Amino acid sequence: MGPPLRAARAGAARHRVVKILLVSEVYPPRAGGAGWSTRALALALREAGHRVAVVTSSPGPPNLDGLDVRRLSVRGRKRLVVPRAFDEAECVLHAQHSLSALGGLAGARAWRVAVTVRDHWPVCFWSTRISQGALCPGCGTGPMTRCVKGRVGAPGPLAWGAIPYMKADLAEKRSALRRAGAILAVSEAIAAELGAAGLSRVEVLPNMVDAAETRALASPEPSFALPARFLLFVGKLEENKGVRLLVPAVAGAGTGLPLVVLGEGSLAHALKFDAAAAGVSLVLRGWAHREDVLRAMARATAIVFPSLWPEPLSRVLLEALALGTPVAAMDTGGTREILEDGRGGLVVEGAAALSEAVGRLGRDEGLRRRLAEGARQRAEAFSPAALVPRYEAVYRRLR
Repeated sequence: MGPPLRAARAGAARHRVVKILLVSEVYPPRAGGAGWSTRALALALREAGHRVAVVTSSPGPPNLDGLDVRRLSVRGRKRLVVPRAFDEAECVLHAQHSLSALGGLAGARAWRVAVTVRDHWPVCFWSTRISQGALCPGCGTGPMTRCVKGRVGAPGPLAWGAIPYMKADLAEKRSALRRAGAILAVSEAIAAELGAAGLSRVEVLPNMVDAAETRALASPEPSFALPARFLLFVGKLEENKGVRLLVPAVAGAGTGLPLVVLGEGSLAHALKFDAAAAGVSLVLRGWAHREDVLRAMARATAIVFPSLWPEPLSRVLLEALALGTPVAAMDTGGTREILEDGRGGLVVEGAAALSEAVGRLGRDEGLRRRLAEGARQRAEAFSPAALVPRYEAVYRRLR
């Protein structure tokens, strides 16, 4: 434990929170960025001297990483019901997503609940703000009708029947969120979105990444073979992640490097078709354990990040910072808040610019070295030492 974190732990002892209950629909061992970000927060709070418990609906073992992890079922429910542990004196509940927020805020002690908004669930029924391959202008009746038609194939009159329910659902979520003692956005982009939706008292508290742990996990060789040099994509193979831009970006870059993809989703077959048609060498590994993902990231020539949706604050990008792996990224949402110009990656607008950025990273070793150095420096802003005191200040205020 380094001096900065020891200082943070000493501060925690002076202002001790007896128990922090983190509630999340998703949590490791099998989880996406939101689940791993919740784990990072739990471990950092425990390291700072706090008593931490996790409640989740994700399957897996209890007591993961030595933490008290309670796994509950939410089948048929709109919210993750919070156990009686929240009734203990001095306990602060920190909800990590929509179901957990609705469950925590349903109680009489909503003023002691902090809610982290990790995506667009308060403003978009589908939580992505993407409709028919493009950024949605907002949840008005017209856009909602087109969105339902595009997603489920319902013609206009049938789609109209879903609109009142969708609007009521969003209104319920925003009403619940207003009762929270603290509303935490993971990025300035999410905070601005919430403000535009009429939500006030929003604070920005980003996800954290422990660079030392990340590098240690990435050090051994992965459990599968990788090319000597390769481009990498990590994430769900879905529309909002810009998966259909991957192959054109790699093919247009002209580096000849193979594309390794770690992830699964509905666009896997389309990705294979695109690669075969464009003559791109594709290694589609599917889902991988987190350690293998980090090991592949550490060995990649560059990471391609083609997201179309307004990225809240990508965990892949935070881990790329910690590992010093350069990224070619689309400028969406909070991406530029992580990848400052010249510090970790090239942030661009449009498919053509993304392809050009991939080509530059594939060919210019000096550029990759400079970006890697900037990335490691930038990662310090998202370290536990930098962020735990800010979380503690929120919890102290809610006690």
